[in-house]
Amino acid sequence: MEKSILNRVYTIFDLIIHPGKHISSHSISRICPISGLDISMQTHKSKFLSYSGVKWYYEHKRSIYKKLLEPRLTDYWKDKPLDIQFREIAHAIRNCDSNPRNSTKRAINRLLHDKNTLFDNTQLIDKTKLNQVGLQIR
Repeated sequence: MEKSILNRVYTIFDLIIHPGKHISSHSISRICPISGLDISMQTHKSKFLSYSGVKWYYEHKRSIYKKLLEPRLTDYWKDKPLDIQFREIAHAIRNCDSNPRNSTKRAINRLLHDKNTLFDNTQLIDKTKLNQVGLQIR
């Protein structure tokens, strides 16, 4: 449900930014949730902008690449070959989705499995955070 709402929001923004652009119902579901860019040039199973999508933006829409994708590179990767830069940009996009969830899960597990506590810390953790990482409270 949240994904369909998010896709509609991206479609509305796309219509505002590009008023003359025709958007088919197929392209609505083909938007990267992190970058907000069209990923219809990738395989139908793709959820995020991948290596091939980053490369496509570099080759066909260089201004979008320079403005939205290139800033995701750290200084370490900026001097590397292009194929490595494309890989790292795609990696950074995937991490934007998974890192907050995994970091929250690690922090909660540290709290719950700490042997040096007097009391149960479960009641101190926000219930939405517990649900986000898949832990059910009793």
